Amino acid sequence: MTPERVLLLRRGGGLWGVLHEAVRTVTRGRDGYRIWLRGQEIAADEVLGVIEGLPVWPAGGALTEFWGQRARGLAVHRATPLVVLDPESPPAIFGTHGTDATETSDGHDDQPSH
Repeated sequence: MTPERVLLLRRGGGLWGVLHEAVRTVTRGRDGYRIWLRGQEIAADEVLGVIEGLPVWPAGGALTEFWGQRARGLAVHRATPLVVLDPESPPAIFGTHGTDATETSDGHDDQPSH
């Protein structure tokens, strides 16, 4: 387990995380958010904020075997389990089709929005 700085977001009804160090820019549009990572752009329904010191456990082979996706790790925030995404290969659910960016943040706002 490693304490990490993690951006929490919601997509497809689930809670997800992205290591803050991988986040370059966050924009908000009428129908959601776009998050630019190192080499990828992903979409989110809601951005909850950055959590400092969130314990992240390695995902292990079982998650990859049954889920079929790579992940950076697993965590629990306020009794809700979440997958910390691999910023190099996010799942297809994070596709950006249909999101229209209108507001921008440079990723340095460390206060949760909720």
